Amino acid sequence: MTQRYWKKVAAFMAVAGVLAFGTPMTASDDVPSQEEIAEMINNPLSYLWMMAMQDDFVQMDGDVDGADKLKSNRFTVMPVMPMQLTEEYKLVLRPWLPLFSAKYPYGDPGNFNWVTGPDDKPIPTGIRATDYHGGIGDVGFWAALASNESAKPPFVWGVGVTAMFDTATRDQFGLGKNAAGPMGLAFYISDKWIAGVLAQHWVSYSGQNDRDHVALTDVQYVLRYRLTPETNIGMSPNAQYNWVTDDLTLPVGLGFDTLIKIGPLPVKIGMEAYKYVAYGNDDLHNDWHIRIFFVPVLPSPAWSRKPLF
Repeated sequence: MTQRYWKKVAAFMAVAGVLAFGTPMTASDDVPSQEEIAEMINNPLSYLWMMAMQDDFVQMDGDVDGADKLKSNRFTVMPVMPMQLTEEYKLVLRPWLPLFSAKYPYGDPGNFNWVTGPDDKPIPTGIRATDYHGGIGDVGFWAALASNESAKPPFVWGVGVTAMFDTATRDQFGLGKNAAGPMGLAFYISDKWIAGVLAQHWVSYSGQNDRDHVALTDVQYVLRYRLTPETNIGMSPNAQYNWVTDDLTLPVGLGFDTLIKIGPLPVKIGMEAYKYVAYGNDDLHNDWHIRIFFVPVLPSPAWSRKPLF
């Protein structure tokens, strides 16, 4: 790891820590019960602050030699920071910082339809993998605006903007472009079911000239059955459609999540496994995907629950 890499990680975590703990709840604030926290943690527009951490392990496969030896691991830090803008409207800000460790092939980092060696000559026998490498991916965020009424179950919805920035320390860890676009979310939350989508669309507006234009739609679709107020089974994978290459990536799977306490700290933990049933590239594509998440619920800063304007 480079010194620059760790400086970026430290700076991001420092900012997130100040935002999360700089103005803690006062003793006069109402402290929600375990069951109330379980209800709110399922609502992406609740007032809970969370330091979401997610680890995604992907096993690749394809029609070339050595494809099944390629794999990647992405650990993502995603603080969730809602704040009350006015008496009627709230804003939910969710930045993300992805940290990669991956064994990737030689070739075009934006499109693995062809494979070359380090001397830019084709490799006729298949993929030649490198050793594992680590680094930062493309940092980004989404920000959703919702009224107080539209943030209340059972029907929850909000709209906003999303953006990604060309911060990857290796070409294979990012798109090589700065991109932005609209986002929206809509959820149905009942005593027994949680169903919804979080949709984002990015279009590149600047970045590296030798990288492909970005027109990418990401839809995280959620379907969970509530075994108890604290425990769910279901899935929440991310499907993507690349409008430039006309490729659909679609995983399906199953998992669980539950709310526990580590000392006084409520924490949502869970694991899901996905199989890719649609992918854009037969030569090299994602095959299996395991997602583990760890989401501590933080004290909501007092200022975030009061109208800022």
